[in-house]
Amino acid sequence: MLKYIGITIMIVIFAILILSPVLTLLLDQPTLAVTIRSYSMAPLMTRGDMVFILPVAEGSNLTSGAIIVYRAQEEGVRDWTMHRIVGGDAESGFITKGDANERPDQESPRYPPIETEWVKGVVPTLGNVPFKIPLIGHLPLMLEENMDSPVLIPSFLGILAVILVIDEVTKSKKRQRKEAMQKHHLYFIGAAAFAVMMGAIMLIGSLFITFPYGVDKNPGAITGSEIGGLELGTSREIELAELQNLGGIPSYYLVVSNDPQVELTNSDFSLRDGEKHEVLATVHAREEGIHQANVTIGMFLPFLPPGAIKMLGGISIWLAFAVTAIVPALPMFCVPFFDSRFRKVYVKKWRKKKDKISSVFG
Repeated sequence: MLKYIGITIMIVIFAILILSPVLTLLLDQPTLAVTIRSYSMAPLMTRGDMVFILPVAEGSNLTSGAIIVYRAQEEGVRDWTMHRIVGGDAESGFITKGDANERPDQESPRYPPIETEWVKGVVPTLGNVPFKIPLIGHLPLMLEENMDSPVLIPSFLGILAVILVIDEVTKSKKRQRKEAMQKHHLYFIGAAAFAVMMGAIMLIGSLFITFPYGVDKNPGAITGSEIGGLELGTSREIELAELQNLGGIPSYYLVVSNDPQVELTNSDFSLRDGEKHEVLATVHAREEGIHQANVTIGMFLPFLPPGAIKMLGGISIWLAFAVTAIVPALPMFCVPFFDSRFRKVYVKKWRKKKDKISSVFG
């Protein structure tokens, strides 16, 4: 029993490691947990620690001593920072400092006092001890640093296969029979975790671009927009991104936009190792007003034919991500069904559920 509790805990931790960067990417802010990348908060938190964070609600009372997560790109704080409040207040702005740093951040010309709306998370603590898992964050750091490596996915699959084989070979037949049914459920959990990991890799390799622009008869400049204003009835071609495949594995890219005024020059393409491609679009100024275009350049690993991915992407690019991520995990999902005992138990359980449902509806 303790063994399976331990395995469950490990799977939960693994899921957090995978889900956290995905949620951070989708929400554009740190969510659930973050991996420490520097030593500015040592020895309390150091590189490789996974630290849990809580969202900061509007009107939250932040006090001196709290460890906060903040960013303000337009004000010069371009990277997410996790430092401690050492002074200031909500009205005039907070003064922050890394525990290992000699001086407060605000002594640097690029760090203004931190306003409340810039703070997106706070680290929960027990006394002065933060909720964290030491050093486990080195795994996502390693994956991130080696994302372009052509051996990343094959190595992960190989390690997983070796672990399963060794586990089976070293067990006695009696123990194998005893644990067979319980282990089949772990296959489902492991397959789900693997699918999440594949989805995370594809999302990390994708780009989510947002740009504002204006359309008017007398166009002017728009703060924070590289396109600015367009004269009604005109068009302008823009470069959204330049991509290069350095991972060694052929990848398929699908480009979608939520703005009917943004015409994509090439909505899908494939890149082999070392190949480059410019993603271009033409903005047609047909409707007056201030617009905000969202363009997703989805990167897909070759688990499905490009035509199938494009068809799914026509319904929803998130559906395309989900199905493509599940496909390589299907063999692991199917493994338990090769065991006749599992099939019998599985069918028996579903029959009981069916009978209960039938009895409810008469």
